[in-house]
Amino acid sequence: MEPSSLTSAQPTKSSSPFPVNPQNQIRPLYLLPLHATLNSPKGFGSPPKKNKKTKKSKSGGDDNEDEEEEEENEAEAGVIPEVVTNRMISRMGFTVGIPLLVGLLFFPFFYYLKVGLKIDVPTWVPFIVSFIFFGTALLGVSYGIVSSSWDPLREGSVLGWNEAQKNWPVFWQSIWGGGSRKK
Repeated sequence: MEPSSLTSAQPTKSSSPFPVNPQNQIRPLYLLPLHATLNSPKGFGSPPKKNKKTKKSKSGGDDNEDEEEEEENEAEAGVIPEVVTNRMISRMGFTVGIPLLVGLLFFPFFYYLKVGLKIDVPTWVPFIVSFIFFGTALLGVSYGIVSSSWDPLREGSVLGWNEAQKNWPVFWQSIWGGGSRKK
């Protein structure tokens, strides 16, 4: 086959993982992330406003103010206060940082045992130790979120065990139950 016959052949209709423009040419890859973010940036910004049907009373002035307050309260209902977010991040810094640091410090320790002291450490020992500490750091993300007090006015305890016992059911319900859906 000649190279010109390959380029002039009509492409077959198939489902391609790449977006194709109307001229059946593949778009440049550097435009895909930009196009995807401009197309539909889901998850960013405020949630869409829900229109609720309310009974209109005969006095027209207070209804508009009440509806605006309801919309503001609904928009703020799903927002985590900044105090609580900072509390979660600082708690995650400890519950992730300490096991991660210890897990990383074991690598030079095993190197020193093997090279410096000439102790034959089996290869699986550093793997198991790093797996345990890195797994603990991964679980620390969830524990950092759940063990912090979700009440903006209350700081919570040092280890956060009481808060974790209250917040775990809510956390699992939001993951497995898909959030609070009202019917």
